[in-house]
Amino acid sequence: MKPIPTPPGGSRPATVRRASSWRARSAPGESTPAPRVHRAGGSRGPRPGIWRHVLALTAGVALVACSSSGRDPFAENEDAGDGPAVQEPVPKGPRIRQISAGSYVRPAPSGSDAALVLRGFSDQTLDLTGVELRGQEKGATIDRAAGWGILLSECENVTIKGGVLGGYKACIVVEDCKGVTIDGTRFDGWYGQRLRSTTYAEDQSDWIYPHKNDDGEWISRYGGAIAVDDSTGITIKNCRGRRGQNGILLNRVWDSEVYDNDFSFLSGWGLGMYRSSQNVVSHNVFDYCVRGYSHDVYWRGQDSAGILMFESCSRNVIARNSATHGGDGVFLYAGNDLVERGLETATGCDDNIFLETDLRYAVANSLEATFSSGNAVLFNDLSGSHQHGIWGGYSSGMVILGNRIADTLGGGVTIEHGQDCLIADNRISGSEVGVQLYWDDDVQFVRGPYGQVRDTLSRDHWILQNKLADNVLDFILRRTTGLVFHGNEYVPGTREPYFENVTAQADPTLDRMTVQRWLDALDGSFPSGNLNDVTLNPWLGIPPEELETWRKWTPPDVPGTQEIRAENRDEAGGGLESIVMGEFGPWDFRSGEPRPERRKPGGDLADTRWEATWFRWQLNESDPRTAERLWRNRASAPIVSDEVGVFVNPWANDDIRREVGNDFFGLFARTTVRIDEGGAFALSVVSDDGIRVFVDEQLVIEDWTRHASKRDEALVALDRGEHTIRIEYFQVQGAAALVLDLSPR
Repeated sequence: MKPIPTPPGGSRPATVRRASSWRARSAPGESTPAPRVHRAGGSRGPRPGIWRHVLALTAGVALVACSSSGRDPFAENEDAGDGPAVQEPVPKGPRIRQISAGSYVRPAPSGSDAALVLRGFSDQTLDLTGVELRGQEKGATIDRAAGWGILLSECENVTIKGGVLGGYKACIVVEDCKGVTIDGTRFDGWYGQRLRSTTYAEDQSDWIYPHKNDDGEWISRYGGAIAVDDSTGITIKNCRGRRGQNGILLNRVWDSEVYDNDFSFLSGWGLGMYRSSQNVVSHNVFDYCVRGYSHDVYWRGQDSAGILMFESCSRNVIARNSATHGGDGVFLYAGNDLVERGLETATGCDDNIFLETDLRYAVANSLEATFSSGNAVLFNDLSGSHQHGIWGGYSSGMVILGNRIADTLGGGVTIEHGQDCLIADNRISGSEVGVQLYWDDDVQFVRGPYGQVRDTLSRDHWILQNKLADNVLDFILRRTTGLVFHGNEYVPGTREPYFENVTAQADPTLDRMTVQRWLDALDGSFPSGNLNDVTLNPWLGIPPEELETWRKWTPPDVPGTQEIRAENRDEAGGGLESIVMGEFGPWDFRSGEPRPERRKPGGDLADTRWEATWFRWQLNESDPRTAERLWRNRASAPIVSDEVGVFVNPWANDDIRREVGNDFFGLFARTTVRIDEGGAFALSVVSDDGIRVFVDEQLVIEDWTRHASKRDEALVALDRGEHTIRIEYFQVQGAAALVLDLSPR
């Protein structure tokens, strides 16, 4: 492991490593940690001076093996009965453990840690070359994958080499280890949630929630190909994974290297890091880690990302990776200790380096780095994203240097409530807004726990020697002080800036020509954009120390050789339009998979026809929540009555929407569905606002309130034959949603 290079500016603050376990943790605020629990292997006593070599393997579990010997090649003791097989201690020194080649289906035993448990090993290699180990048959539905494949616990200098794993909630789990290497392992078809969003409409239940992981929520909820906890000196290299939700999960991992891996086309995170610091992540491909997208319909991302960094992940080097076409390319968030709890001693995800990484075509942001300080974003490609090239809300001391940011539908660089950031040497073009710096009255954070312990002003940014061209607006600057401009280039002919209440240090004139001079373009041009309530500081000919230091900085010699640019791999997939979502994740066109069929909304309701009536109501006279009888009477004078297809919104089509409008309307609708084979069915509805759903005149779902978009589901038993489904719905104001689905359970 090479030492983490110290970035310019000297030493970094130390981060305290907290002991932890994925089994049990202390709740926030508890003074005494919860006891560590290991479900297999007995209680954990004093650690011996020399770790003994134990292979804990639960017997009695069905194993389908294709091997010449016909015996279970994993078992060390065939007479172990129902208890764990225990290997006798072996002499110290390296040993290679070879597993017989073959394909094995070995579910994780109920109540045990994993199908294969290695505890207390040191200086060992587990060679899985030619071995395929699965928790369920290949091709089985991945949302039913369960248990863990291989668990390494309290091991030192152990290598897992080769092999193919799949069919588990987590395929390889490493905890409390040092010096473990996972090299050249392939992962295929591990756990992934079934996505409920369709081409036509988003389902809010598909959002994933990365904000909590102190109790192992990531692995228990969402699974992963590789999950590492409380470990140091880990190396993960040359691994590849497809058909799952999350690739690599690092929880409290230090001084480790992740390189030359490819975890792409996943429905969650290619790499997820939590309380993990001083690691090097280089030459990896985490492309198309995305959910919550339908081209030209909705673009949410649902907190998916190529690289996720949450809760005090600091001093990491993220260099020469590819994380294109993700929900975000990189999603970095300080964490709950600082933002939600306002702990004065908490750190953000600080002092990380993002270097020469391809983060194009994110559904949301190429790089989101929030509530954190000292991060350096250097020479990356952050183009083509739907919202922002860089979203740096509440960031301080961020260095944004030498990046390419083009064709974003939002801001190239957007920093809300940030301080002391340096934006220099970037090429920002073809975006809605080039650079956006502002303050607003954001009550949740400005007046919440975070604002009690951190500065939330927008102030003291440097915007130096950038090239801005063909942006709709080069700048939006609002309620921001201490801005210094120098040497920026603007394409001639862009619109003159609009400015209001702009002041400058020691310069009372501030006519249009003065503002142009203070914006200080080398060629005499000036930017388009809006400046409101802004204070400018003069360029005194002395750049900030950070600029020259980072310009002269020598990038570290990071491990790995994998080519990261898609076009150089001859695998370019185009822009955002190349994201095509299937039932369990994005289409993997690089593997030659057939393009997913366009899923019809509604399930068994997809081809039904509904008799529907829309009518208006008035808030004070016929509110369905307080005057339902009067509200129902309004249906006798409908705006529209029509026969329509299954509902993916409250209007069924654009013509009806134009007639009905967006606010204060009600809807009655009825259909008949024929069930060819009786059984249990899941009936779901996504609604905003009030909803009632009846099956054969029995009320099965009800939320008769004004509410944000939410999902409700009922399990109903339907016999073979025809059944009537009826809905009652009302919309108040603002956002609206109505999506119905009926599917066999």
